[in-house]
Amino acid sequence: MTAGEITAEQPAGIGRENPYFDNPAARRLVDELLKAGDGRTGDHLSAAIRAITSSASSLPVDQVDAAIAAIALLLAERAPELLDGAADEPRLRAWIQHVDTELTPGRRLAANGALVRIELGLDNEWFEGRRAEGTLTSALRSLHTLRDELADADGR
Repeated sequence: MTAGEITAEQPAGIGRENPYFDNPAARRLVDELLKAGDGRTGDHLSAAIRAITSSASSLPVDQVDAAIAAIALLLAERAPELLDGAADEPRLRAWIQHVDTELTPGRRLAANGALVRIELGLDNEWFEGRRAEGTLTSALRSLHTLRDELADADGR
């Protein structure tokens, strides 16, 4: 499966448009980043990811969705297909060329940690929600795409 590919088992809400950006929290993160002019895009992406790795309690759905979108944005330069089907895709593609989305070693480590934490499913409303909807397999497949891209980026 390639990033953003739609499978027959993938119902609405997991990403008929895009598995990383087709949810309210991801759209909110992208909207905030597009409007921000502070030159600290990378810091904002890192903060969304650290919210997962530093959480001492249950992971809310919105927090997980925002972190997944942040990871996809960090990987978009080396894997532009991650943006396929995203809301306002042309604007997002143009914008991302002019902001800090460098996948630094610290961001790579945090992103890997966040993906591991999300996949554990412990105290994780996102995981339980996907399981209850019957969409956990396709959601985890999308996370594995991000994990694989991070691993590939580590070798380059």
